[in-house]
Amino acid sequence: MTVSQIQQPASCSEFEPKGVYLSIILFIEEHLPYFRINKCQMDKKAAEKSYNSQLSVYLQAKNSNSALLFQNAPHQSNAREPDIGVIRTRVLNNGDYDSIFDIECKRLNSTLSHVKEYVSGKTGGIERFKKNEHGVNMSCSAMIGYVEDKTDTYWLNQINAWIDELHVNNPAFWKETERLSQHDGHFKSTHEKPSNSQHITLFHFFYAV
Repeated sequence: MTVSQIQQPASCSEFEPKGVYLSIILFIEEHLPYFRINKCQMDKKAAEKSYNSQLSVYLQAKNSNSALLFQNAPHQSNAREPDIGVIRTRVLNNGDYDSIFDIECKRLNSTLSHVKEYVSGKTGGIERFKKNEHGVNMSCSAMIGYVEDKTDTYWLNQINAWIDELHVNNPAFWKETERLSQHDGHFKSTHEKPSNSQHITLFHFFYAV
């Protein structure tokens, strides 16, 4: 599998991953369930950053594809830095180090005042992809929810309820078709980027902390 096999940006909700996108998604799906957080290395005041740092190290340790690197909070030349970026190890002629696949991670804990930021808000995960601040020129990326309480089913329903609420309050920006659904064993959602009329499909993974 080479980085040249990446798909062009999708224009509809029928996106199915191929090439490098498919290999990254299947890689996360295979290895994420076996990730274990080292509590001794946790910064309790910055739990999410601690999770991300450890997860990026773990994914890279499991990565056997020498063409790609899992990097924590990589600098992006044309966007906000994602929590984890998948970077080409072979630098392009223009010196492009930007990631080819962005992973945004959020804590899912019913006691957090900012838990809705999985979807929207100051650091809203899905919203940043919609605003083209993450996943720039990508047709596919991923989100990881660190489930600290409740169940995957609870959070799936809750996330969709938040999207429904946003659609009611701002139908020009949020569509009811952006709800998460399950296809071929994956949770995914497709979102319009109003600024450039592109679409991005997000694959959602829930990890029990």
